[in-house]
Amino acid sequence: MLFLSIDFGTSAVKMSIVNEKGETLEWSKQDYPYMILPGEKVEIAPDELFKGLYGAANKLDPDLRKKIDVICYDTFSPSPVFMDKKGDLVYPNIITHLDRRSRAQTDFIEEHFGNERYMNISGILPFAGGCSAMTIIWFKQNMPEVLEKTYSIGHLPSYIHKKLTGRFMVDLVNASMIGLYETTTQGGWSRTLLDDFGLNADWFGEIYNPGTILGNLLAEPASKLGVPEGIPVAVGTNDVSVAQLGAHNKKAGEMMNTAGSSDMISILTDKPIVNKEYYLRNAALPGLWQIYVTTCGGFGVDWFYEQFCKEMSKDEFFNRFLPESIEKHLESDTVSFEPFLTGDRQSLQKKTASWSGLTLSATKGEMLCSMLTSMQQVLKKAIDQAAALEPLSDTIKISGGMTKDAYMKIKRKEIPGYKFEVVDDCPILGNVECVKHYM
Repeated sequence: MLFLSIDFGTSAVKMSIVNEKGETLEWSKQDYPYMILPGEKVEIAPDELFKGLYGAANKLDPDLRKKIDVICYDTFSPSPVFMDKKGDLVYPNIITHLDRRSRAQTDFIEEHFGNERYMNISGILPFAGGCSAMTIIWFKQNMPEVLEKTYSIGHLPSYIHKKLTGRFMVDLVNASMIGLYETTTQGGWSRTLLDDFGLNADWFGEIYNPGTILGNLLAEPASKLGVPEGIPVAVGTNDVSVAQLGAHNKKAGEMMNTAGSSDMISILTDKPIVNKEYYLRNAALPGLWQIYVTTCGGFGVDWFYEQFCKEMSKDEFFNRFLPESIEKHLESDTVSFEPFLTGDRQSLQKKTASWSGLTLSATKGEMLCSMLTSMQQVLKKAIDQAAALEPLSDTIKISGGMTKDAYMKIKRKEIPGYKFEVVDDCPILGNVECVKHYM
């Protein structure tokens, strides 16, 4: 049996053909742009996303593609989408997790409902960019014409699944990330929240477990992907949740660090205990939850290069300057950094990044090392909070582009007492594991 496993990231789609043993036979990647718009809006045009999808597919062996048996996928999220009855977008773009248009709606929830009361149902405080309830309320207050035309609201997996199969769905993980779901009990959509916010319950569809087969591939996407029409398509879900399965983490206390454009820690738990400083989300397997935090990762490194090191080639920056800077300054604490270049998705206040301790003797290398160090301190805090709830594994599985030796030196220093095990292609392989769980 062959699986076409697809990973939709914030700026690129990755795709692999994987056999039943979990072996990758072919791999491809295609970038697509996201748009930074006025009003702290960050969106992706659907045409660009599907252009990336089909472009990545066409890089794979056409003969192998004809032998695909099952399609499975994951996406970044939150990623709210507003669809009409045909599954087309009413609001023209996919809203990404970097979007912060809904900051005022956080205050609205506090004043109208109460943040702690909200957290005790949804599993998180109403963080802008952390869940989609505030974005939906933003549209209700600012662009009601969008909701007047809306038939179904979900995240990116809902939109992709509708386009591939013609079926509407919301997956278990993204249901909790929408922020209108009873996460603390895994009890389904919250009538309390929907009614109090004046939202139409019909917008929020049936919830399915990730990896379950729901529908068959339609003719048009089959032709563009170069795979057989009518093959089954599995319910997709959030990238970090399936990365856990790709790392063979299925028990409470096991941890996954996805270190790519963002640096994220997900800790599996069977104790749905809320905390103001982390997200409590459903895991891909029912009966488990994730304690989750995220901070700026590769986005920050790319920004540093663009702003401070353009006189170097990228090869020189990443292969010489970055590791040398870490080696030289890892034990120094003269310069420190507030790691909020992309904001803080675990804070109700708008946070920004800054260096402190700068003097005339400070160097670019010192600034870079302090930035990378501060990112790990965010993850360490979440690990400590989880450790207070239940015993944790002594091994943190880690996957992504920021797993080279230089980065790992910082992680081992800032998160002592744990072993790091590098595992490759966790979301891609996790999609397959998710399907196999129900086979």
